[in-house]
Amino acid sequence: MFTTVFGKKIYYEIYGEEHSDTLLYLHGGPGASCLDFVNQAKALSRQIRIIILDQLGVLRSDAIAEDEDYSMEYQVEMFEEMRKSFGIGKWSILGHSYGGMLAVLYAHCYPESIHKVILDCPSLWFEDSARSTAEFLSGHIESHNNNAESELCQKLKTTDYQGGKESICDLMELLSCCTDMQLRNYLHGISFEEYQESMDTSEITNEMWAKAEQHLKKLMEKPSIPNGSSEKRVTMMDNFLPMVKEITQPILLLNGKFDPACTKRQIEYMLSNVQDIKQTVFENSGHFPRIEEAEKYTETVLAFLA
Repeated sequence: MFTTVFGKKIYYEIYGEEHSDTLLYLHGGPGASCLDFVNQAKALSRQIRIIILDQLGVLRSDAIAEDEDYSMEYQVEMFEEMRKSFGIGKWSILGHSYGGMLAVLYAHCYPESIHKVILDCPSLWFEDSARSTAEFLSGHIESHNNNAESELCQKLKTTDYQGGKESICDLMELLSCCTDMQLRNYLHGISFEEYQESMDTSEITNEMWAKAEQHLKKLMEKPSIPNGSSEKRVTMMDNFLPMVKEITQPILLLNGKFDPACTKRQIEYMLSNVQDIKQTVFENSGHFPRIEEAEKYTETVLAFLA
């Protein structure tokens, strides 16, 4: 289904429409889409209404034009506009990976719209996640005996990027060097082939996939600031940890034991500083416990929302 938000067509799906309580799923990537959450949405819909969507510039939603302004704040405003248009008083939100940043920003900007927040393997400080991922891939990269790859890996582990977008470029380059697709996708409990089989991509075209490049490019740009405004606009290169500790709604932190993106440093910060937080660790998962340990994931989320 499609809805129009600020003149843009946004693709979404609803499961469990008969339920009054609603959970909004915010995918990661950036640009990964909601495709791999469909099975969880169906499982969760036995007790709660689930809305999943492709963010602006991703897959089935409208593309972002070259000369178009786009920012995380704008995306959050789109979520809030959708809530109003669907006639929902309050909903809970679940953000995976980069979607965790969006969830934190949404709860920060519109706390009156949120019941509860679920952070699913969140990456709330990209530079820290990139450094951890380089450590995670070190053994594999060293096995290639390629000096350039090893130097890039070492650069990611030791450089203070000071919030610059170079960390994103370097991580993407390092991931492109990874020939083990299970490692490259931060999987542990399942193979890459099983991950692929968990979603239906039969109607997704190459043109749809290609939109994600512009989506990421726009997120890496510094957002424009309105004339006369002294407001600092956030970017995905910012550290969102100070923002998450200001959230007053109950938070559930879900993390895979072998996930390099949701780092030990970020987890410890949240558990020490967030007012109302619970944690569930998935012992046989990497970055996708909703697929790697699907039944436990469903029960954990439903128990928290109940």
